[in-house]
Amino acid sequence: MIACGTGAGAGLVEGLKAVEKVARGAIGGFVSFVAVGDGNTMVRKTVQRGGAHALFSESIPAEIAQAPLAGLISSGPDRPEPLSSFIAVEPGVGIVTGHRMPQSLAHDGVPLNESVLSRMFSGVNPQRAIDEVLAENEDCDAGFLACTMDGVLGVGNAPSVRLRRDLGASALNELNGVARVATLHNAIEPHRVIASLANEVALDRMLQTAPPVRWITLQAGTPLGPSTRADLVTDKAGIVQSVRHASCESASRVGVLGLGDRVGVVTNGELQGWLGYEPFITVRAGKIERIDGQKEMALPVVERLPENRVTCEILASHEASSG
Repeated sequence: MIACGTGAGAGLVEGLKAVEKVARGAIGGFVSFVAVGDGNTMVRKTVQRGGAHALFSESIPAEIAQAPLAGLISSGPDRPEPLSSFIAVEPGVGIVTGHRMPQSLAHDGVPLNESVLSRMFSGVNPQRAIDEVLAENEDCDAGFLACTMDGVLGVGNAPSVRLRRDLGASALNELNGVARVATLHNAIEPHRVIASLANEVALDRMLQTAPPVRWITLQAGTPLGPSTRADLVTDKAGIVQSVRHASCESASRVGVLGLGDRVGVVTNGELQGWLGYEPFITVRAGKIERIDGQKEMALPVVERLPENRVTCEILASHEASSG
């Protein structure tokens, strides 16, 4: 797994933990993990047994959790030492991880992952670097994930790996580029969903790093009004004065109102942020009656809405080959 964006370190750990809870096969043993923080600080962590839960048995240290670039590789227990050799990293350049044996020697005697990283150090795009190394070592048993400090991603599997029945691959990218995460795996079942599970959990964790910019209060008795979009209009103190929604008339008839997932919070005519939680609302006679069963509820406001997630095209061929 590899991730770039605020909270990448915490995202990868949570993604691996999710896989360990539901998957069977080559999981829950060794982990080699690296995080590169602001100022190009680097932290490595390894464990031979116990997976992500053994890697961080308690809370993840802040400098690791908040790191903007991180990578890991995990499989069964008792892999050859040093486990750090499974991931190549150069602060200021990027990280190269993968699956199978990315640390094995290339034909020129240099570890495969180090060869990819060396090309990246010279300014070669991560995808091209991976493609070049694989072309020169077609008989290797490895797959690679590489990412630069600014989030340029590359991925590739050797021919023998692409033929595996149990191959899994996926990458997710927030459309505004705020977070990226990618996963390659094999010998883990159910293989068709594991990569997506790992990525979704990782990305969800990364997007939770920013706290609400403010809290507002929605109360019973707040009036509904028509609008082309959903808005909560508040006063300076954060008390909602009106709920504007395109479905307010039908909601008044049926007694329930779904605000949706794109609800603006407006004060003095200016958009202050977006509603970070959608409560279940019942209405009566054009006014709010209950909010999640309560007469009053504090609701978070976030600075931005998460963008739609897209699967990177770079992995399309790998996902097709995984069956």
